[in-house]
Amino acid sequence: MDVLDHLIELAQIEGEIHTHCLFQGNWRSHQPSALQNMGVFHIISRGECEVFLNNKKFNLQQGDLFFLPAGDEHYIQSKDFQYSQTTPNQNPTIKTIGVSWQLATNIVTQADFEMFCGAFYYDKESILFKILPPFLHLATHTPMIAMLLDLFRFEISQQENELGRKYVINSLCAVLFCNILRQYIKEHTTQIGLLAGLQDKRLSAVIEHILKNPAFDWNMENLAQLANMSRANFIRIFQKVIGITPGKFITQIRMQQASILLKSTQKNIIAIALELGYQSEAYFSRAFKKYYGISPNKYRKDYAKQEK
Repeated sequence: MDVLDHLIELAQIEGEIHTHCLFQGNWRSHQPSALQNMGVFHIISRGECEVFLNNKKFNLQQGDLFFLPAGDEHYIQSKDFQYSQTTPNQNPTIKTIGVSWQLATNIVTQADFEMFCGAFYYDKESILFKILPPFLHLATHTPMIAMLLDLFRFEISQQENELGRKYVINSLCAVLFCNILRQYIKEHTTQIGLLAGLQDKRLSAVIEHILKNPAFDWNMENLAQLANMSRANFIRIFQKVIGITPGKFITQIRMQQASILLKSTQKNIIAIALELGYQSEAYFSRAFKKYYGISPNKYRKDYAKQEK
């Protein structure tokens, strides 16, 4: 696994395509704020449109992707939309197809605009989502995205009871999310935060080693050695670039790994604590509660209830 693989795994991302949009002419759609721990995305596969977010307008065309990691409220409308009380078909009609996706249309015989809308669900304390900006507007004219769109069309055209359909859609969304991150990292630089650390040759090796082995007995001396810096200089540079102390970063990684183990295994709390480098169940439980707001046991029970 590389650094991005580890960060995506820790974020515990699941994805879905929930709406297939087919519009013609003058139309407008309101997208309310999403649920907590839910990012939303729109892929324009045909035509053009406008997105309004926080009183700013963005022009989207075929091949563009608009991603809001926190799912902020926004409006999507036809290019050069004109509001009129006498203009029919301004607001899309939503038709539910089965239980997992919808068709949004303004009741026309032939659409000049097509869009796929979906969501990514992630761990609420994901450090990956914390490094992303409020929105990403990316041009996605790539063979990979084109293939994904064809596969999305194919899957939503299948019968609702098609075996493995949900898993296929989730897997395709995982590929889409990885491509979004790859493109964002290639096209953007930043001066502070985890992304800045990944782009800093002195710190990237440190981040990679922590992600690969969070349970190791890390201290400022062996971390500074990885960065080829003095202890004092390493602590200063790490906090300046990443924005948090090395110790807090290690805790974040361990707590997100703990979340995965609590959800996906039946290991008892002390076993998880030891696996993540804590010698005391009480110390681990205090750290977990401080990070997630509830005890490890309650976290596991709450998750089990949600899955039923």
